[in-house]
Amino acid sequence: MSLIRRGGEGITLLTGLGSGYLVGKALGYLPGGMGRRWNRAMHRLGGPLLSAYCQRHGALLIKIAQFVASRPDLFPLAYVDACAPLRDQAAPRPFILLRETLVHAYEGRIADHLPRIEEEPIAAASFGQVHRAWLADGSLVAVKIQYPDLGPRVAMDLWLLRQAMFLFNLLLPGWPLKLVHDEIRRTSHEEQDYLSEATAADRLRPLLIKHGIDVPEIRWEHTREKVLVMQFAPGATLARTDLKALPADLRLELAERIIDGYLAQLLDSGFFHGDPHAGNFILDGRRLWLIDFGMTAEIGRHEREQYRRFLERLRQDDTDGMVDVLAEIGFVTPGADRSSLKALAREVYASLAHLDPATFKGSNREAELSGKVGEFLRRMQGGLVFPRHTILLTRALTLAEGICLELNPGVSMLTLVRPRLKRQLSIWKQVRSFAEDLGEFWTSLRSLPQQVNDALRPKGPDPVLNALLAAVLLLAVLQVPEGPLRTWGTVAAGIAVALALLRR
Repeated sequence: MSLIRRGGEGITLLTGLGSGYLVGKALGYLPGGMGRRWNRAMHRLGGPLLSAYCQRHGALLIKIAQFVASRPDLFPLAYVDACAPLRDQAAPRPFILLRETLVHAYEGRIADHLPRIEEEPIAAASFGQVHRAWLADGSLVAVKIQYPDLGPRVAMDLWLLRQAMFLFNLLLPGWPLKLVHDEIRRTSHEEQDYLSEATAADRLRPLLIKHGIDVPEIRWEHTREKVLVMQFAPGATLARTDLKALPADLRLELAERIIDGYLAQLLDSGFFHGDPHAGNFILDGRRLWLIDFGMTAEIGRHEREQYRRFLERLRQDDTDGMVDVLAEIGFVTPGADRSSLKALAREVYASLAHLDPATFKGSNREAELSGKVGEFLRRMQGGLVFPRHTILLTRALTLAEGICLELNPGVSMLTLVRPRLKRQLSIWKQVRSFAEDLGEFWTSLRSLPQQVNDALRPKGPDPVLNALLAAVLLLAVLQVPEGPLRTWGTVAAGIAVALALLRR
């Protein structure tokens, strides 16, 4: 019944807001600013409605609200303000409902793993909630417990998201919204596996700690697919911290750590945290923690080198070069009007590169540029695409950018990034990258003779295939009625399985 109500309310919300904004789009063609006034009224109405719906039903909807709340430069302020309370705190659920997850994960022996656990959660998120607990050795840990009914709720949210994409396509023709939906669907399924999240945390910890960002240690002996046990990170999230009250030098330092950490993920490892909203950063004095590694992705060495080239063009204020690199990465299709895109990029860059974001937001200049970007996208007719890995990467970078702008209001993001690029794109970095490529090539070259021998060697029967066929034979024999035929057939099939496995 709750799923039916969830879906019905979602359809009603989408229909109401979608039709309202379509009316605003039509009114925009009339003189007198009627369309702008209508849209402002829609923002004041839609922001609280969206926030209330997301908070009431949770799951994937919370993540959508968190993204909206973290991007005041992209979304109307009415939506940003309304969704702000959901950046790090969704509605908690009674512990008795989560106990089912613990019983299943620990096969009924909860006390053997978590002898003491507080029933009051310290944080509630979209897919689960976190409780403070103590292990048998007295260690203080944070226990992330997944909601037992999460699967059907996520499925409903994805269906609603698909309908929303259909409506957005009417307002934003040419945007690859299906790819966005597909990427959200992939990451939402991955986030339901806490073993994968724990592995991602271990993988990123050594890299991030070099840039002043700590990652809690995982307690693997107590971690399961639906239960994640980790070192307790003290402090308060950035979403719950009055950032303006922090010393200016600390705010700048925190932004620099976040920028350095993400440049390292993008250019060095190629493996990155995809959900860096303010609720996932915890500040304890001057110590900065990053949590929640359920949403991650990886990009290859070739793409990392392309992004390195893009950042080099950015450092040199070469907008034409940026567009050319984006075309090589795959953002721009071969038939797109690249000269028009370059002209638009030069205009947008000249307007945004050195302006105070707070001054630009809501100005006539912003409205003018937004109109030009929208008109260009309509004329592109599919000329822009998002390669698969870039959808989550774009989300991650825009969230990180939103935090940096909150920490340093009035400072252009390029002002913060440009000095960090100089170090990241140094000659030594490029030499090291070349050395890594050379090492991989040398390794493959050394193994070439063996690869040739393996290719030329006569191939016998595949032992794995033999084992599979023998197992099927064994299952077939077991269907024969009791008697000598079944006995001898079982023995023969068993010998065949054993021989096949011994040949592996």
